[in-house]
Amino acid sequence: MMTGQEFRKGLFEALQQHGFARRGSLMRLPGDAAITLVGVQKGFGEQWFVNVGFWLKQLDRAEPDRIEQSHLYFRLERLFPKYREFILEAGDLAAEAQLSAYQNFLRVLVDEIADGLKQLGTAEGLADAYHAGRLTAGLVTKAATELLARTT
Repeated sequence: MMTGQEFRKGLFEALQQHGFARRGSLMRLPGDAAITLVGVQKGFGEQWFVNVGFWLKQLDRAEPDRIEQSHLYFRLERLFPKYREFILEAGDLAAEAQLSAYQNFLRVLVDEIADGLKQLGTAEGLADAYHAGRLTAGLVTKAATELLARTT
């Protein structure tokens, strides 16, 4: 059975291929309008989740050290719902098919999801996602909502 540390290590190595850099317990990617933060969180039992935060530079220059302090905060499977099932199965370290799901998850992370995260970390990407209703399944601060609502 995979450990939480192994889960995090593989995830972080995959993100490094796309320019993310480790800072403490998070991976971060600075963009033009936002800093994208990615980390893992242990849930109940052996379930691990991938969390994503976007820190909007226009709202505050002092970058947080925890994803939960971001202006926008989501679980990865909620930002990319078409991959929901195997993202969750990849994080269920007690699941029978976890290793296979994890390998698929890392492959899709490198091939598609990382680029999606990079796009979301831009002013245009966040505004487009906001106006398309993609940012409703997470935490979005009032200040971020007001900023994105004004952006076209």
